[in-house]
Amino acid sequence: MARDTSNSVSNQYNQNKVRRLIRFLSHKDGPLRNWRYFPSRLLRRKLRSDSAEMRAYAAEGLGGVGDVHAVMPLIEALSDNNTTVRRFAISALGRLRDSRAIEVLIPFLHDEEPDMRYATVVALGELGLTKGRLANPPVQVIEALISSVADSDRSVCSAAVVALGRIGNPQAISALNALAQTTESEWVRRYISEALHQINEQND
Repeated sequence: MARDTSNSVSNQYNQNKVRRLIRFLSHKDGPLRNWRYFPSRLLRRKLRSDSAEMRAYAAEGLGGVGDVHAVMPLIEALSDNNTTVRRFAISALGRLRDSRAIEVLIPFLHDEEPDMRYATVVALGELGLTKGRLANPPVQVIEALISSVADSDRSVCSAAVVALGRIGNPQAISALNALAQTTESEWVRRYISEALHQINEQND
């Protein structure tokens, strides 16, 4: 009798384990329905590595995998003591296009390193490419990019112009026209001309 009871308890325990495993595997964020599960989990773990090089590669990889669960770990990586890790985390957040990143990225537009500002402008440009952006534009992104067209670094300025053209919000037109009148760079003027053409096309 005792053995029967023990077997019954054991069977019930095993059945519960199987049910939990099935629920885990079939969950919308589980490995069967979300191919990103395992690579994202591995890379998120590597993001805590003692090696700055490994953390940088992990941040870059998470942007490529495209798992929304990487957003918060990448936001935390923005405080990393290694510049490359921070820059790769910025780029990855742009590729993920999650609005939670907007507010934490904007301060990096004032970083002393042009490469960091450039990465931030490109990332914000990606974050501005959301559905329905013309009807409900990401105001913070547009304003941040408009301020960056005046950046002293030509690559940052050019990236901001290109991003504004891709987003296509008419709020940028006056700033782009003003820059066209003051810039000494023929390349920047070409970028401005293309950006204005893109904005006009998207608002016809």
